Amino acid sequence: MGNIPLSVIEAARVDGAGRARAFVSIVLPMSRNALITAGLFTFLFTWSDFLFALTLTTTEDVRPVTLGLYQYLGSHVSDWNAVMATATLASVPALVLLLVAQRYIATGVTGGAVK
Repeated sequence: MGNIPLSVIEAARVDGAGRARAFVSIVLPMSRNALITAGLFTFLFTWSDFLFALTLTTTEDVRPVTLGLYQYLGSHVSDWNAVMATATLASVPALVLLLVAQRYIATGVTGGAVK
């Protein structure tokens, strides 16, 4: 957001937009790809975070999929079919988000390549 030219924001202010309106109408749409990419990476890092969940989870009521899979491995090591099925199902939400946000990520990466 810091790389957005101030002249664009000033032009919106001259046209009568307030600070909030300029932010919502100008800054957010121009930085949409970067926000989606940052949100996606944040989700992926937290979705697969194991050590943080292992350290801070105190109850078994709420725990991430990775920690549940690890604890399932400790007690049922011989049943690899269930382990692989659970690991595959655990990767489905991340895969869906990557497929949905793929065009925003590709646009955000190549956005400044051509002037």
